[in-house]
Amino acid sequence: MSGGAVTLAGEGAMFAADFFYAASGCLIKIFSKDESPVVLSGYQFLIGGAILFAIGAVMGGNLTFYSTGCILNLIYMGFISAGAYTLWGVLLKYNPVSRVSILGFINPVMGVLLSALFLGEGREAFSLTGLFALLLVSAGIIIVNTSQGTSK
Repeated sequence: MSGGAVTLAGEGAMFAADFFYAASGCLIKIFSKDESPVVLSGYQFLIGGAILFAIGAVMGGNLTFYSTGCILNLIYMGFISAGAYTLWGVLLKYNPVSRVSILGFINPVMGVLLSALFLGEGREAFSLTGLFALLLVSAGIIIVNTSQGTSK
């Protein structure tokens, strides 16, 4: 068996990310009853950004822009994230958390397909193992969203 010990920087960080992902879905569902998902997204980005900026500054990080393109790219990526997270919040407001959260598994499917398209990784993406994995993920999404007897 290969590998090493479980570390905070490795598996611990993945566990923490999954925990906060699950918690945020539940919190958005709860708070979106009284507040707009757009406003909640704004708060989330403002508070989260401030915390990450503070942690980065304390640990000696800096933010260096080498050109105007760097700034424009950062703004562009911010709008993509804000738009996606806001849509996610709207979906959670009107649908059960379990039904919406499963859609997060579309990320690896799209990652594989886009890497095949843009990075020329079609051989890896469309291998027997890759196709089987994509099929299983897709089947899971379909099963969760079409099963009978689920409560809203």
